[in-house]
Amino acid sequence: MKVSVVIPTHNRASMITGAIESVLAQSMSDLEIIVVDDGSSDGTFEALAPYRDRIVYLRQPNGGVSRARNTGMQAAQGEYIAWLDSDDRYQPYKLALQCGLLDQHPEIGMVYSEFSGFDDEGFFDEWHLRRYHESAYLRGGIEYEQLFTHSRLLEETDYGREALSGTRPEWLMRRAWFGELYEAYLFNTIVFTNSMVFRRELFQQVGAIAPHFRRFADLEFAMRLCRAAPAAFVDVPTYQLRYHPGQVSSTSGPSGTRMHLTKQRDLLRVFRFHTHPERRIPQLDQQRVDQQTARLCRAVALPMLSINEGSAHSDRYYPRRARRYLGACVRAGRPERLLRILSFMPHPARRVGFKLMALGGALRQSLGQRKGQRPGTGR
Repeated sequence: MKVSVVIPTHNRASMITGAIESVLAQSMSDLEIIVVDDGSSDGTFEALAPYRDRIVYLRQPNGGVSRARNTGMQAAQGEYIAWLDSDDRYQPYKLALQCGLLDQHPEIGMVYSEFSGFDDEGFFDEWHLRRYHESAYLRGGIEYEQLFTHSRLLEETDYGREALSGTRPEWLMRRAWFGELYEAYLFNTIVFTNSMVFRRELFQQVGAIAPHFRRFADLEFAMRLCRAAPAAFVDVPTYQLRYHPGQVSSTSGPSGTRMHLTKQRDLLRVFRFHTHPERRIPQLDQQRVDQQTARLCRAVALPMLSINEGSAHSDRYYPRRARRYLGACVRAGRPERLLRILSFMPHPARRVGFKLMALGGALRQSLGQRKGQRPGTGR
């Protein structure tokens, strides 16, 4: 087998057949599809019946997506491994393009790609990576030239011309980018992990996904891949991410603040793990590590101060927890004095304080933009 596609699923009977069909429609056929049923109870087993002779079906008690992916990767027979969530889809050229790159570049351990976002109500964003990881690409202003050391036009590559034949001709003028990504990945979320294709031998080298990193277990695993070998990026959308109300990672709705808190805390846990003195790479700048630690601790404290469950206990508990993270900001040399003051106030006062902070930030941004304008141009 050239590539094993691992599809974890839990109660997605109405969507998983679309995911499987998108793999069966690939322009390359030397692949296997491994579906890991993570304790579904909605008829997923019956929905998969027509595909039983074309997939490897594994079932396990519900343990979460990380454990399901581990099960699938451990069963994989392909030279390469790819991921696909059961509510998403591949473009038909995806595996030929990314596997072709890995064939031609034995030094590359993992290749990820641009991707599209869509929903069933008509939303479609073809080039979605920058918006999805806007903290790095839009707010942070990161460009591919900063992340990678060199690139090639896809038109100049055999795998690009072959895989993209019959698609849009202008896509051949997009690039494949190459370089050491690990240090940049430590400080910015830049990889869309679902789009990755990586060498199975690299998985065997770095080890399985660590479920205790929870919402960012896939990111932490991808960071280990990037630490072990150079990475590549293909600037063509090969993956389609579906947005829908049942998404586990959604931060909308009444529980959105708590989900946001969980994500920020898990991201901080990953960063602290990789910058621990026993594991960190030697060239890391300590001042930069301290600044990022403070930023992540502040990002955890903010939703803690925003939670309002209407009980005296929660109004004491969360501010007290937030002060622990604000204390870490002080130790990192970035004290958050205003947030610490707000942490001693009742929730209505904290809410007013957050609004004033937001207004102040918007005013500073506006003044900064006006200061940067050239006289008489308005630009």
